[in-house]
Amino acid sequence: MTEHTNSSKLARLCLVTAVEVEFKTATASLAEKTISAESNFKICRGMVSDRTITVLQCGIGARGFADWLTQHLTENRYDALIVAGLAGALDPRLKTGDAIVYDHCLDARGAIEELTPTDLPIQHSHRQAELIRTLLDALRESALNCVYGSGITVNHVVVNAQDKLWMGQQHQAVAVDMESFDVLQVAAKFGIPAAVVRVISDEAEHDLPDFNSAAEPDGTVNPRRMAAAMLQRPVASARFLRNLKPVLAALRNVLEVVVRV
Repeated sequence: MTEHTNSSKLARLCLVTAVEVEFKTATASLAEKTISAESNFKICRGMVSDRTITVLQCGIGARGFADWLTQHLTENRYDALIVAGLAGALDPRLKTGDAIVYDHCLDARGAIEELTPTDLPIQHSHRQAELIRTLLDALRESALNCVYGSGITVNHVVVNAQDKLWMGQQHQAVAVDMESFDVLQVAAKFGIPAAVVRVISDEAEHDLPDFNSAAEPDGTVNPRRMAAAMLQRPVASARFLRNLKPVLAALRNVLEVVVRV
């Protein structure tokens, strides 16, 4: 008989988010929650039914987060770890608000014209495969538009549509982010089943404001530089802001499913 993942096996679930808006969305529905900070990384611990949920915020690009997460996992035990947040689309068939579960993750943190990705398979164990299958089934049963495909981790926000489309075609990836590869790699070292669930925030055929200029070395966002970047690309900025509310609503719906798998 096939063994299926259920809530009793995932009594201690860890979610990893990047930016503040993802962290707030992930922690909004937790009961009995407490928020603290360790080595500049924010942590929220709370409950959903009888399950303990820990939400970590790693910052954009997860700078220094892999080392901290390694230490954190030596001191804290989890039944599963899920990277949850937003991603850019590399496939024009994906639309804002769509969910994606990664089947594997590529590391391409170099110059875009010199990408030689390192592949990190996600389903390296039976427990991991069960976690991913359970997530996919739960998201699809909730009538959420969910795609199963490859993700790619880079070291900068991909802001030009031309670059997003090229990257997707070149490496057969459907979504891009700046954190997943390192988090999955650390989880694998500890034998913790891990998955990536993200919601599309910007479509492959649309440019973005140059958010790279707003990122601080610690992974936080500088509000003034963010505003300046958006003023430089008013059309892209207006589209991004218009989509933000429904995208965050979709992320909230996805996370409500994730914390109950």
